[in-house]
Amino acid sequence: MLSTEQAPPISVPLRFFATAPLFLVLAAAILASGNGSTGIHTPVLLAATHCLTLGFISMVMAGAMQQILPVVIGSPMPASKSVTWLTLLPMSTGTLSLVGGFLYSNPALLYTACWLLGCGFFIFISACLISIYRAAARNPTKLALLLAILSLTITATLGITLASGYASGTALDYPKLAASHISMGLGGWVMLLVAGVSYQVVPMFQLTPNYPQWLASGFAPALFTVLLLSLVARRYDIASLSAISTGLFWVLTVSFAVITLRLQNQRRRRVADATLSFFRLGMTSLLCAALFSTLALFPPLQEDLTTLSVIIFITGFALSVIFGMLYKIVPFLVWFHLFRGGVKKGVPNMKSIIPEVWMWRHLQLHRFTLLALLTASVWNPVRWLAITGLALQGVLLCYALYTAITVYQHTLKKLVYT
Repeated sequence: MLSTEQAPPISVPLRFFATAPLFLVLAAAILASGNGSTGIHTPVLLAATHCLTLGFISMVMAGAMQQILPVVIGSPMPASKSVTWLTLLPMSTGTLSLVGGFLYSNPALLYTACWLLGCGFFIFISACLISIYRAAARNPTKLALLLAILSLTITATLGITLASGYASGTALDYPKLAASHISMGLGGWVMLLVAGVSYQVVPMFQLTPNYPQWLASGFAPALFTVLLLSLVARRYDIASLSAISTGLFWVLTVSFAVITLRLQNQRRRRVADATLSFFRLGMTSLLCAALFSTLALFPPLQEDLTTLSVIIFITGFALSVIFGMLYKIVPFLVWFHLFRGGVKKGVPNMKSIIPEVWMWRHLQLHRFTLLALLTASVWNPVRWLAITGLALQGVLLCYALYTAITVYQHTLKKLVYT
């Protein structure tokens, strides 16, 4: 049961949501400034990737957590307005510092990023853990959120270790640390939070049956255990354990994707919906990422296919799901906060807050960008289409979100003065 009466002020999640699309545009600008190099560890790709993962994905997810914790598990985040600023500002400036440090090989910027991001994540993680500890709810979403936050803690620790190591020139086992950083960030923080939110969002907004109890209860702990096994395997060079943990990870994620698609096919309302299509694209991309990762087990294209799996996980799965959730949740928040204020007349319909035609245009643009990105992996000139598509998506999403904010502000002002 949702505790909507405990929802934070609408400004709390919207500040994160409105900031995040700017990093899509920045990622595109950084990629445009590069020379077309395809190495995943080049400064340009490191900077652009962190714009996507830190600046966009984690920014949106941090804002979503501010809304999910009080509403879904009934435990408001302590001092939510203060936590918002003490998380948003360090995350934004820290990401910019990290990007600059990568692009210009500047140790001072990397150290600055470590301090800013370390402080921001420490405050955010601490507030989330306090909220989860206080929650009386006992549901699968609560466990998934807890494990997602623990994954974020490990991810942030590894990331700060890597960045400070780059800055100081310390001799570290960078490939192992980077692989663990990626697996815990994408497989833990992103995948577990998406799963935890999906348990509530998919049935409620997409009008599907509930997730099977065995999946809702077992997916998050099983996935987190597998990720921990993969950390142990890399630390002690246990090849067999590494292969087993990788295989189990993809078995679990494929199961989640297949069951989600199956539930969506059983939805009660058979009307075309852009947000649902975003979600389906995300689940399909997750299946493709699993396929590429499986093919990467066989030579000679192991590194290329692994890189392609990571790319489609980030841009095909994570971005698609986040776009779909934003276009569903933001209009709901605008409608809900206006209605909760006691206003019964003059509140706009949710479908009019962000025009659906813009959602469909964004979906088409996202599909085009994803196709161009995959094509660019074998034919480099197409990368300009992917870069342009990414930039346009950032602009379009900014326009859509700021339209929703404007609708909220104008409606509120009109209702106050009438």
